[in-house]
Amino acid sequence: MKGWQKVLKKNHEYSRHLLKVVSALFAVVIWFYVLNSEPQEVTHNMTLHLVSPKGLSVSNLTPEKLSVKIKGSRAFIRTMVEREESVYLKLQNYPYQKKGGFNIFLSPEDIPVPFGIQVIDVKPDKFKVELQKEIRKNVPVKVNLVGALPSDLKLMETKIEPSEVLISGPIEVMRKISRVTTAPIDLTTLEGSGELKISLSDIDPRIESKRVTPLDFAYVVKPRKANLTLKKVKIRFLSSSNRISSKTRFVSLDVLAPEGVRLTASSVQVIADVPDERGVHSVKLRAKLPEGIHLLQINPQSINVSNR
Repeated sequence: MKGWQKVLKKNHEYSRHLLKVVSALFAVVIWFYVLNSEPQEVTHNMTLHLVSPKGLSVSNLTPEKLSVKIKGSRAFIRTMVEREESVYLKLQNYPYQKKGGFNIFLSPEDIPVPFGIQVIDVKPDKFKVELQKEIRKNVPVKVNLVGALPSDLKLMETKIEPSEVLISGPIEVMRKISRVTTAPIDLTTLEGSGELKISLSDIDPRIESKRVTPLDFAYVVKPRKANLTLKKVKIRFLSSSNRISSKTRFVSLDVLAPEGVRLTASSVQVIADVPDERGVHSVKLRAKLPEGIHLLQINPQSINVSNR
């Protein structure tokens, strides 16, 4: 019995080694096929990043993209294009001059590409670079509102967070920058209250913003006037505890309702979400209204609630 077990074990190990050898041979065959497949030539745009020496910044407009003609197998070229490769050029390798700047000459050898890719040509192959002292400063963010609200609505509140961003760039350009603006926000798309993720608008390419994530824009849109006030609306307290109390049990609501709509205090809900922790809490009230009814204000907007 033990002899059969040894034979089976040896056969199993032999099969494993054979499978590894076959897999390796298969991989080699595929690799040679890729290397020897019909090469193709394509023109690919690559982003150019100029890495300035410490304390300096590029002060003139330079190419943002390089048109690079590359040659290689279809598989290698597809991989390179999908990765969106960039070109980083370290300017500390060039002589710095306070006036006049210096010329940069590019050749195919200056373009780093993955294995299996050959650079045939690059354009532009010559451009000028001027450097100035770099400065940094915080500037306010201005919200760029476009469009208009309906005449019966009003934009009551706006808030942008953060309200300032840190930017850097050459001193002569930075002197002209006193603020940055957000991308356009269409007022016709705003309803009620809410928040939006918004980016900064395009700024001078010589200016770098240290803010890479979107900004938070909060807004409140309300009707200009109320046509109905509901009095003595009972507050509904939501809590896991049965030992809550408040001196305020009723509130009034200012609402905007279509003409002819009858609305009573019993058809709306005002809710206080009470924290589970013991103590006295200032709780902001919220309201549930029938469809088509717009809340203007709860009076009062928040109350003190005791959780014992």
